[in-house]
Order: sequence, then structure tokens, then C-alpha cells
Amino acid sequence: MTNSGLRGPLVVLHDHLDGGVRPATILDLASNAGIATPCDDVGSLTEWLTITPGMELQEAFSRFDLVISVMQTAESLRRVAREAAEDLSTDGVVYAETRFAPLAHTQRGLTGGDVIRAVRSGLADVSGDDFDAGLIVCALRERPEVESVASARLAADHAGGDVVGFDLAGGEVGHPASQHADAFEIASAAGLAITVHAGEMDGAHQVADALDTCDPDRIGHGWRLIDDCEIGDGRILALGATAARVRDMGIPLEVCLTSNACLGTPVDQHPLRMLFDAGFRVTINPDDRSITTTTTSREIELARSMHGFSPVELAAVNERAALSAFGPDSLRRALAAHVRDGWNSDPARLVHMTRRGQWEAARSSGSYLPAEWERDGFIHLSALHQVLSPANALYRGENDLVALVIDAHVISSAVVWEAGTGTLETYPHLYSALSTDAVLADIDLQPSPDGSFLLPPELLSLARR
Repeated sequence: MTNSGLRGPLVVLHDHLDGGVRPATILDLASNAGIATPCDDVGSLTEWLTITPGMELQEAFSRFDLVISVMQTAESLRRVAREAAEDLSTDGVVYAETRFAPLAHTQRGLTGGDVIRAVRSGLADVSGDDFDAGLIVCALRERPEVESVASARLAADHAGGDVVGFDLAGGEVGHPASQHADAFEIASAAGLAITVHAGEMDGAHQVADALDTCDPDRIGHGWRLIDDCEIGDGRILALGATAARVRDMGIPLEVCLTSNACLGTPVDQHPLRMLFDAGFRVTINPDDRSITTTTTSREIELARSMHGFSPVELAAVNERAALSAFGPDSLRRALAAHVRDGWNSDPARLVHMTRRGQWEAARSSGSYLPAEWERDGFIHLSALHQVLSPANALYRGENDLVALVIDAHVISSAVVWEAGTGTLETYPHLYSALSTDAVLADIDLQPSPDGSFLLPPELLSLARR
């Protein structure tokens, strides 16, 4: 397995099966089924398949119509799923959740159960020590609710084994998630995890509707939450109600840079960096690999080259994707450990939050121990991307909070990365007093009018080095 020069394993949460079919396979399957194609060579079909900015949505979705037409037998579905797993694994992906709408593949006599079993079998052909996959069943926004209910019942019938989650995809404008509330109730009752395409083609109000209707574990895309934020100097200055709700609940966003660019938002103008710096739990995904002509490793490289993501930040993105996977805690814990070990990219600087008075009292002594030392036996630290979660959970509204930027190399022998309280995410814990010589700076954190915190520019600049 290769990973295109990247430093660690990749985790994919948002990958459409019908959007990632090899063009050569489409031609082969179409020929066998007697289905006409717009061109008969791989290069031309690859070009035709690719969605481009400005393309009408109806024309863009016609690409999926062709692909779905050749995926109507158990053999074709198994082949497509196997090849998807092969392509993802070769690209350095160790875990992927692929999604599709099974009822769209019943046009030639297969039942929904036949479709799921065929796809699951294809994915299993590649599963092993270096790759595993989960399957998410999609319903479509623009279709009647009776169809989404049927999809949810199908997913529920296969919950706990073949299927790990339920999704609502398709045309967002004019089709809120609330139109499919019954489907989500069925899926949730069956124990399926929930993700919803929202804030992709339409605004933050669609995310709010999804939150109110579906109780989602993740949001597909979600980048239009930036519309619910106040922006200045290239950063988020304040969050609106919906954006704050997503961030503070820790709901992961399944970000897809190239896919959004194909629909008109250039990669260099995507709010990925602003969302990440404001504490949103972003993950990076390919969406439709063939129809947008991308790979997971390419999406990671775009985050690096266009948005300045460091190896430490990319490792964090993939670890959080692992922790956001749909499955048991044992899967998430093992997957996250694999990602951490593979990237081997710990931050050079860590952050500790305390009250200004407590810190000032310790500075002259040369040694700092917080009040919680007697209770916990260690000092709570955070990587930069982790700071806002405990800040907003534990210190909301406080006016004397200070962030200590710490040289991780000075304290490395006493730092242990282990699961934080109530989460599988690992945090650095310092099992000794903190020498004030290890503190590079102390930076005040001032709450917003609603009491929540955002990272000040000076903290971002200093702690990211």
C-alpha cells in the first residue's frame, strides 16, 4: 500500500460509491449491458464525467444517472465496491465509509437487500489488516418521503452488520431534511448513526433544519455554516446560533474541497481553515472521486498547499475522523491509535489554560501546579486544535482565562497522551509540575458576548510554530 508521499494513514467518512466508479469499468459494464455511453474511450469519458464550475445541477446529476444504470446486477455492484476499496486502500486510506442509495439499483430485479449484500461483499473482498469499510445507506431529498422511509427501513433491516449509518443526500434547495423526519426516526430507532448532507448547496438554515429534525452525529459538507459567522481579517470573529450549536456540540463536518469547487467555490476560497481555527471538528473527504476527479490524498494535499495545514494538523484531522467513524468504541479507539502511530506527528507546542491570578502567583516560584492537581494527579494540556473544546465547556464566560504556550520538548519526558474525560480523543497530560521556564508566552482569552471563546491571532501564530 502507498499513500502518495503522505506521512500517515487516511480516514474517509464521505465517499459516494456511484461517484467513484472507474471510467474504464463504466465502459466495460455498459458494453456488457448494451447501454450507450456519450463516448467510447476512457480519456473522453473521464472528461465527460467530471463536473465543472457553472454546470447546471441537472446536467451534473446526469453523470450519476449513467453510472447507476450500469450498476444494476449483483456482479456489477460487487465489482464496483471491490474496485472502490482497492482504489481507496492504494491511496493510503485505512478506513472508509462509503455511501449510496440502494433502491436506485433495483431497476433490473434486485431487491434492496440483494444490493446491500452485493456491495458489502465487494468491500469485504479487500478488507483486512490495512483496510476496512463501513456502509451508509442514503435517501434522496428530492424524492417523496415514502421512498426515504423505505430506504430507512432497508437500512434498519441491515443495521448492526452490513450497514453502519443512514444519510440524506440529493438536491438541497427547497428540500429540507424535515420533509424526511419519519425516515430518520426509523433509522435512529434501529441504532443507526446519522449523517445529513446540509450546508452544501444551500445555506446554514439547512443545517439548522437538520439539527432540529435528525439529531445528526455528523454533517455532510456543512461549509455554508460560514454564512452564519462574522468574518474579519481572514478569520471567524463571532458565531451565529447555528454555527455555535454545531461547534459546541462537537458535530463533525465532512468537508469535501474539490467537490465544493466543482459547484463553484474555489478551493483557495473555501472556509476550511477558518472553520478549523474556530474549533469546528472538520474532516477531509473526496466525496465523488471519479465525478470530481480527485483522491483522498489529493484532498489532503490541497488542505496543505492551499490552506497551510501542517502535518500535525493533518494528523489531527485524520484522528478526529477516526473518532467520528460510525461503529463501536473499540473500532474508533483502535483506528485512532493506528492513525496516531502512523502519522507520528506530535505538536512542538502545547497549551494549558488557567486563571490569570493562579498563573501569576506561580511565576515567581519557577514551578506551577494547578488547583486540580490533587484531584487528577496531572496537568491538563491541549494541542492547539483541542483548546476550544475544554475552554468553552469549562471556562465559558470567565474573564480572567489565560493560555500558556508551552515548549513540548522541554516537558516531553513527563507527558502522556491519553483519553480525556468523557471522550476517546487523546489529550496530553503532564505528570509533573510545570517549570515556568517551559512557558513561552501567556495569552489572555477574552470571551465573546455569548461567553464562548475563539482563539486570538497571537495564540494561533505562536502555538502553531
